[in-house]
Amino acid sequence: MWTNSNDAIKAIESRRNHHKNLSLFQKAMQELGNPQDQLKSIHVGGTNGKGSTVNYIRSILNAAEYRVGTFTSPYLVSHHDRIRIDDQPIRDEDLLDLINQTEEIWRKYDLSMFEIDMMLASLYFVKEKVDLAIFEVGMGGRLDATNILKKPLVSVITNIGMDHMQYLGNTLDLIAQEKAGIIKDEVACVSATENEECLEIFQNMCELHQSQFLTTQKIDEEAENFIYCGHAYALKSLARYQRKNAALAIEVINYLKNADLIQIHEEEIKTGLENTEWAGRFEVISDDPKIILDGAHNLDGMKELVNTIRHYPNVHVIFSCLKDKNGIEMIQELLSVTKDITFCEFENERADSAFHFKDLPLVFDNDLQKCLEEAFHQDGVVLICGSLYFVSVARKKLLEIKEKELKKAR
Repeated sequence: MWTNSNDAIKAIESRRNHHKNLSLFQKAMQELGNPQDQLKSIHVGGTNGKGSTVNYIRSILNAAEYRVGTFTSPYLVSHHDRIRIDDQPIRDEDLLDLINQTEEIWRKYDLSMFEIDMMLASLYFVKEKVDLAIFEVGMGGRLDATNILKKPLVSVITNIGMDHMQYLGNTLDLIAQEKAGIIKDEVACVSATENEECLEIFQNMCELHQSQFLTTQKIDEEAENFIYCGHAYALKSLARYQRKNAALAIEVINYLKNADLIQIHEEEIKTGLENTEWAGRFEVISDDPKIILDGAHNLDGMKELVNTIRHYPNVHVIFSCLKDKNGIEMIQELLSVTKDITFCEFENERADSAFHFKDLPLVFDNDLQKCLEEAFHQDGVVLICGSLYFVSVARKKLLEIKEKELKKAR
């Protein structure tokens, strides 16, 4: 019996095993009565933009007064963030109670951290009687723990990029086939994918499952205002890449509305989008000087980030990434907009080493605290990016530094 949630979470986070299929997890959930089947769910997969799309859908549904559970990963502040209702993390006592209730089962079936979290989220959402639950795929789709969802209201695939190749395959079509594994019989699929090869794979999979296939419409990325399908929308985020995620959320909401699965008005869609905030995704920590955090963690994500940051003058970058990512190519993208890039190692077993980047024109400084303190005295814009794990560490330190700076100014 756990009495401290931090100790319980450490025990869960240490469970990183990967099963070859979902059979053990399915048996575990069956013992609990398959709580996931008691929920009206939305299943969101893809390479980049999953979390943002989940958050836009959640915010729109909240604007229409629906009670919405969300399961996302990784977390930015606390493990509790992965399981939320109406954008509020699960309470400590609720998480601890669920962990104690289920420990015997997850140890019996040797479940991984992600499977345990999926189990806890499903039980929590049923207990709290949410109107809808949105589940974000962790990795891939076909073998992901969230794919125990038998009949979601809709399946969503954001886009396809080269990530997690050691698990999903080293070509776009192989990765797309894994992502397409979330498409279910007679369950519509909505995608923002632009790659023709991937679109064909999704279309064929939908035909196989007798499912409707929908895609987002073209977005004018250079337009000052975000106009989609004849409607003007205001987004809180300054990142141009968020328009694609917002457009996908709009398509998902409109499908649910047209299928009589929800009741919603256009003004509620606009309100939901306008109110959406998502920490660590082009998050402005300070306006003067401008300090921005972004969790772009692979090449496609970095290209989208660079497409936005190139509109800012005098950009300084603090970068770090994981060793299983294509860090050199990400830095080369950043070098197209600035020559002022500092590589800063951080503590994480998966973090990459500065040694791998020694031939690039970078500044190397492993004193993250000093780099972040200096950021508050820079001219121009400071961008901190490369990994969500790095951004999580930096964000905590930045908020502490910002508070000290404010005290000095008083």
